[in-house]
Amino acid sequence: MKPLRLTHFIIFLVIFIYLPAYAVEIQATTFFIQEQPSSIVRQWERFEVSLINTRSYSDPYRDVQLNVVFTKPGGDKVSFWGFYDGGQNWKIRFMPDITGYWHYSAAFSDDTPGTTGNFRVVNSDIPGMLMADKSNPIWFSSSEKNTLIRGFHIGDRFFASNWSESKRKEFLDWIQKQGYNFLTIASHYLNREEEGRGNIWETPKLWPLNAGEYQKMERILDDLERRHIYVYPFAGFFGKNSSFPAENEDQESYVRYTIARIGSYWNLVFNVAGPEPNLKKTWMLSEDVERLGRLIKDLDVFGHMLTVHNATGDDPYRDSDWSTFGTLQGPKTLNRKVLSDGLLKNHHPAKPLLAQETLWPGNVYHPKYTDDDLRKNAYIIQMSATVLVYGDFNGVSSTGFSGTMELSDRVQKRHEIADAVWDFFETLPYFKMQPRQDLVSNGYCLAWPGKQYLVYLENGGPVDVKTEQGEYSVTWINARNTKEQRPDGSTKSGFGLTAPDKEDWLLNLVKKQ
Repeated sequence: MKPLRLTHFIIFLVIFIYLPAYAVEIQATTFFIQEQPSSIVRQWERFEVSLINTRSYSDPYRDVQLNVVFTKPGGDKVSFWGFYDGGQNWKIRFMPDITGYWHYSAAFSDDTPGTTGNFRVVNSDIPGMLMADKSNPIWFSSSEKNTLIRGFHIGDRFFASNWSESKRKEFLDWIQKQGYNFLTIASHYLNREEEGRGNIWETPKLWPLNAGEYQKMERILDDLERRHIYVYPFAGFFGKNSSFPAENEDQESYVRYTIARIGSYWNLVFNVAGPEPNLKKTWMLSEDVERLGRLIKDLDVFGHMLTVHNATGDDPYRDSDWSTFGTLQGPKTLNRKVLSDGLLKNHHPAKPLLAQETLWPGNVYHPKYTDDDLRKNAYIIQMSATVLVYGDFNGVSSTGFSGTMELSDRVQKRHEIADAVWDFFETLPYFKMQPRQDLVSNGYCLAWPGKQYLVYLENGGPVDVKTEQGEYSVTWINARNTKEQRPDGSTKSGFGLTAPDKEDWLLNLVKKQ
């Protein structure tokens, strides 16, 4: 009997020692299961929840609000709002910017039952929102990596329901194959109701607020998002010659509703108004641009890049506290010094700059560019740390390939010229460099002082470069064919360097290790 009693005692002892720990483990496991997310979302991907509200409202866009609080993995909270989506349907959308477990709680302002829940955010291959580069904010980057923007402007028909889906697909397939990753789109958001521009195209009619019209726009935005194409709304929130709200209260309702629906798209940048709200004060006063800019920035919890489309000339909103990048129209010129000076003068030291209507061959408001002019101007725009938005026209902005988006209308050779300039810059640590005209006796300079100096000489000739102390390898790169690169020894002074001939060349000085 004693061995049996000893065995019982040992069993009892084991249970006494390990059972509490096992119970804690069970409790921890149970708690973990309870906190499992209802869905898994990729970082930057749109998180969406649908709700039903059976109450009847005379104006569901205004009579009730769906308020939402999102709690980030670290405990920080973000207040946002949902939107009415037609019938008895409401939706919540959000774009999570960090990985981990998120929680949300939604409540209607009239005490109709809301909802709560959680979701888990995991890593993804989505590039993320455009932003000013953290270490060198004169350049754009995406949230996840350095991104060289290759821009192209297109006309009013893109979002139109009377432009066929097959044509839109054919066009976008070509855009991707060509390497464009940024589209500026006319009659977006609101229709530019002008002869020969927007008035024949059935683009979404967003104002007065209409959920069905927004849904039409979103189906196309979804495709652009899948293709990783960034979108600049040429007309912005408030477009010239469009049906936009004029009263302050209506303007806020419109902006709030629009951001609730599309603020969760990572591939969008925001534009207050366009084109040219400040042009001779013909349709929007500067104080209204400033007021609306601050309104949009305050309501946008996601922090999209924000600008306004300016008239030709200097940027009157360069230093505004709400703008996070500039949009410049011009200079439209064959004089490369005038082009460079105009871009650099308007380039805020802490904001990227978009050269929106600065190189549009075939447009009646631009000079007649030769292929050499196109290449040289493209180099100057890039050397000015500015984003080129190319255009392919045959008259006004609704003609030619940019206007029709018919592939048979494109001037393919010219797209390839712009593409070659972009291809070259992607081989450089351009995002570490800044325009430094003060360092060269001739040409145009991008410099990473003490590391690398790139000089563009449009007509060859000699150049002196003020380098920091050290020895630099010297390479001459043919700007007409950048695959042709001619090593030319090294230099310690950076002085007395001469291009191989009178054509356009790039001088690349890289510090030796």
